Amino acid sequence: MDKQMPAKLVALEQVLRQQLQLHGELLELLKKKRDTLRTNDTRATIDLCTLEHEKAMKIAELEKDRLRLVADLTLVVEPGASEPMCLADLAERLGEPVRGRLLVTRQQLLDRMRCVQEETSIVRRATESLAKHMQGIVQTIGAISTGVSTYGSRGAFPQSNAAVSTFSATA
Repeated sequence: MDKQMPAKLVALEQVLRQQLQLHGELLELLKKKRDTLRTNDTRATIDLCTLEHEKAMKIAELEKDRLRLVADLTLVVEPGASEPMCLADLAERLGEPVRGRLLVTRQQLLDRMRCVQEETSIVRRATESLAKHMQGIVQTIGAISTGVSTYGSRGAFPQSNAAVSTFSATA
């Protein structure tokens, strides 16, 4: 047995707990982002995107640490292993109470990641819907400014029929 194994197990548990915490924070940011999209708060949406990116970068760094620790521990429990075990298999090879803690934390992290994935999907659909709405507004303004009100064969207003006109728009 590796003399550093207990320290590596403690480090692995800490990494998993940090990932769990960061995914929870990311989930809250995504919920706030959905609300800012609903209320059209552009500045808050931009700020939340920045925070979301920072959380994602921290999660990525922790994932690298987790993978390294699992690989190191795999070599301790199975010295001839050609590739790292998955976390569940590794945990099953360990004694209690470490096995139980790792398996529980792993499951909590998987559940949290599924929630983040679902919320991300909701925010993506809301963003796509908003983008389509804005595209419609731009097309309407284009139609008004060119004097053309029908779509061409390619699904857009024809460029050849563009009339010159001006208008005044305020937000």
